[in-house]
Amino acid sequence: MIHVLSEKRIMRKFISILAVILFFISCNDEVEIPAGNDAGDGIKVRMVITIPFSTGYSKTKAGIGQPIHESLISEVQVLVFEDRKYRYRVPGISINSNTEQTTFTALLKASPLPVELLILANTDEAVISNEPSSGDSKDVVKKKINRQFDNLVSNFPMYGEYEFPAGLSSTEKQEITGIKMLRSIARVDVIATEAMNFRLAGVKAYRANSSLQVIPDEAGSVKVTTPSVPDESTANVNSRMFSVAEEDGNEFSAQLYLPEASSPAESDRVSNATCVVVGGYYNGSDKMSYYRMDFDPDNKENSFGQILRNHKYIFNVKKVSAPGWDNPDDAANNRSAHIMVEVQQWDDNTIDMSFDGEHHFGVSSREIVLNNKAGSNAVIDVFTDLTDYTLQWADANGLPIGSEEQSLSDDYFTVEKNPDGSRLIVTALQDNMSGDAGPVRRFVITAHRWKILVTVRQKYSVAANTVINLLTFNAGLGNLGTNLVASVSPDGRAGGIRGILDNRNNFGPDGNVICGGYNLIRSNTNNNRLTDALFAAFDVVYVHYMGNAYFGNEDAKKVHDWLKAKKNRVLIASYDATDVSKYLIDELLGGNSDIKYLTANNGEFAVAPSSVDNSYFTSTGPFTSGSYTPVSPGFSFRNYDAYHGEILLNTESAKGITPILTGKAGGIVLGVDYSRRIVYIGDTDLGNSLSGTGGTSDNRINNTTGEINNDASKLIANLFAWITDVVLYGE
Repeated sequence: MIHVLSEKRIMRKFISILAVILFFISCNDEVEIPAGNDAGDGIKVRMVITIPFSTGYSKTKAGIGQPIHESLISEVQVLVFEDRKYRYRVPGISINSNTEQTTFTALLKASPLPVELLILANTDEAVISNEPSSGDSKDVVKKKINRQFDNLVSNFPMYGEYEFPAGLSSTEKQEITGIKMLRSIARVDVIATEAMNFRLAGVKAYRANSSLQVIPDEAGSVKVTTPSVPDESTANVNSRMFSVAEEDGNEFSAQLYLPEASSPAESDRVSNATCVVVGGYYNGSDKMSYYRMDFDPDNKENSFGQILRNHKYIFNVKKVSAPGWDNPDDAANNRSAHIMVEVQQWDDNTIDMSFDGEHHFGVSSREIVLNNKAGSNAVIDVFTDLTDYTLQWADANGLPIGSEEQSLSDDYFTVEKNPDGSRLIVTALQDNMSGDAGPVRRFVITAHRWKILVTVRQKYSVAANTVINLLTFNAGLGNLGTNLVASVSPDGRAGGIRGILDNRNNFGPDGNVICGGYNLIRSNTNNNRLTDALFAAFDVVYVHYMGNAYFGNEDAKKVHDWLKAKKNRVLIASYDATDVSKYLIDELLGGNSDIKYLTANNGEFAVAPSSVDNSYFTSTGPFTSGSYTPVSPGFSFRNYDAYHGEILLNTESAKGITPILTGKAGGIVLGVDYSRRIVYIGDTDLGNSLSGTGGTSDNRINNTTGEINNDASKLIANLFAWITDVVLYGE
């Protein structure tokens, strides 16, 4: 009964997806989908923002909390992009904000085009005074929305994003949760609890940038790695001297905030770098001395003087060895002297970061959710100077059990520490076929005086109910037709692949590869008339054997942009003959012409020499392991007819492509570029179930029912198993 209900849910999803897709398909042949933002009534969407986590630390106090102005949101502007062009903005209304989350409502316009939202908080004045123009690209808008840095004491400017890749309609869900925001500034704290001969009395910043860019250049990321500094900004802003009372115990926090800064040239470090000056009393003196401290984190990834948004910089004064300068200006304009400082840096998406003046420890996550497959893994990043921390299993209440170890293993999971302790790799050891209530384990990390509890779960249903949408076209050879709600037969050259994908024993909730199945859709095509909106509705696009007059250069650019936009999309590209897919292959391979096209039958396609890179398709994949056997040594796939193409090995075009099948010209007939998620097919007839030239029951997919009964069907089924993994898990 459970499976019947699951099928019903999947069918409802198919129908809704199909309705959207058929709309796009009907427009593709003759009519461009209109741009604009007047497509229907306003749609009221409630949004929930997750406030960035703020680190707590203290050696002498119970803890330093997060000031309310670091997290509160009082203003929201939503910038709306359609098909990657700016169209309009709306204010957030009914704003309700606290230190953990903010909710608001936005009235948006329906659109069949892909919609992106840039959500800006506490920036109304900056947005209104730098109003984007309709048609502006996202890069242009980023550069426009700047604001003056005025030693911020108000609620902080923040930025976040959300996408509707298939457009926005009145049927869209009314609430969006989990929107993550980035603060546009950094925080600076000072701790001098280890310097017993020094009393901290003041903190001042010099040469901060005069303006800040609200939206980072690395838009779409929850963590930046490079600063985004407006071109017109100058490093000429000094803060006031913040006083530190004696009762504060040599701790200064949550008062000094700075905009991003780039690293100056080495010759300009003294005169141009943003720096911090501390004032204090050395060795019991009643005369205040001043010392310069530079942004030089103990982190090889970051440059001297660089400041990044949403990061916290803690200057830990380890030692003061002599009196400093008589005034803060002299300290700021000379090299640092007589003070030894460690600079700890972390972004506010790191949780459980602890710091006691001597050591620090933090992790990127306290909960790991793995997919249903054995071998599924996830990484916990560890930020610490303590490499000897230990791991220990814990019970359901979080109480440690067993002994403390450097790595952990039981029947379900392993937890392994990498050599320098900067990462923990958690791996599932079994397939989870028992639903969401699958294996749950907990372990405790013990570092110094800190203990952090981590929970590991392995889920099943996410994959089992996820339908994979695959697009082919009605021109040429090799289209897969349509299935499920309406059935259109595939082209004869694709009957073998269609059977493999339709067979729920292969790909389905209870199949060898667990997923919701493949939803096959066939679209009309007409040179350069395909839309971004059409591509956005799909997980996999197969550009098969179509003449160049059907799939043009603009189509090629659009499908390439679609592929690059998300890590769980796959493109299948054919190069079967000189007159097909020219523009796509030029787009993907940079115009290189290292392809040999053969017009005479030169024999079968051999399996490429076995390697770690291609073993998945011949031995370790789901259709060549377990109850299946590996592909036979020496197997060759039949060559159906005279025509095929080969990407020649050891050429510029072949870089990054792992060969699976090779031809007589010594080139790639079937290959995979893992990093770019592209499958290259030099012969469309690999999916053909008919015999053709030299075909036997063993050297081709020999049926249209999806039975995996020979080496050819195993290899092709493993190819789509890899595609499925990419779509489901981004692997």
